[in-house]
Amino acid sequence: MNPKLMRGFRLYNLTLLIVTLGSLGLLLLEFLGVITAPSRLARILTAVLLLLFSADYLLRLWLAKGKANLLASNSFHLSALVPTSGVLSPEQVKTVWQRLRQLRQRLVTRLRDKTATFRAHASRFLHRGGLIYYLILSALLIIIVSVIYAIAEHQNYGNALWWAVVTATTVGYGDISPHTLVGRITAVVLMFNGIGLIGTLTSSITAYLADDRSTARTSVAEEIARFDALQKSGAISAKEYAHEKRKLLNKR
Repeated sequence: MNPKLMRGFRLYNLTLLIVTLGSLGLLLLEFLGVITAPSRLARILTAVLLLLFSADYLLRLWLAKGKANLLASNSFHLSALVPTSGVLSPEQVKTVWQRLRQLRQRLVTRLRDKTATFRAHASRFLHRGGLIYYLILSALLIIIVSVIYAIAEHQNYGNALWWAVVTATTVGYGDISPHTLVGRITAVVLMFNGIGLIGTLTSSITAYLADDRSTARTSVAEEIARFDALQKSGAISAKEYAHEKRKLLNKR
């Protein structure tokens, strides 16, 4: 290539680099609030820079031999030519960032509340009627009986544990069955335990659901009474009281 043309290209690229760095510096200073560019001057500079970079891209595209390859490999540069004035201003970037942080905080708070509610309901369900203790004793019984069954029936512990779980839950597939006296005794123990476990679990579920309905009715009644007191004291109107009462009754 001609040395003069080469120097011209270098000067041209250096000029573009200086303009780009200057634009980024001004944008950073404006974002940090150090400077405040007049709106008209800012629009003029943005338009000039956009035209300059567009001309540069079109010139490179015209001089390139493989235009399709240039378009494919420089899609980011092409997207940078899309006008974003008024779309990604520093104030709007700050607003979007603040809203994202608020949304994240709301999601974290909601997840924490849901987790706490679930743990409270699970704890109340497991401790109702001593279900948690029955489950622990049943698990220990299954483990101990599995060991005894494996020794008495000459089975590996995996098959013995499978048999114990199937028997304790009163499923009884019959794929593994005891043949010795000790094995049959352990089977009887697990069967009685399973009957008690299923009964306790069913009664706990029924009592839990009934208690939830009772609590819901009580809470709705308390809310209606609270709004009634507010209406009588003049804090809310009769129309507002009727509206809130209708909402609470519709939630049941």
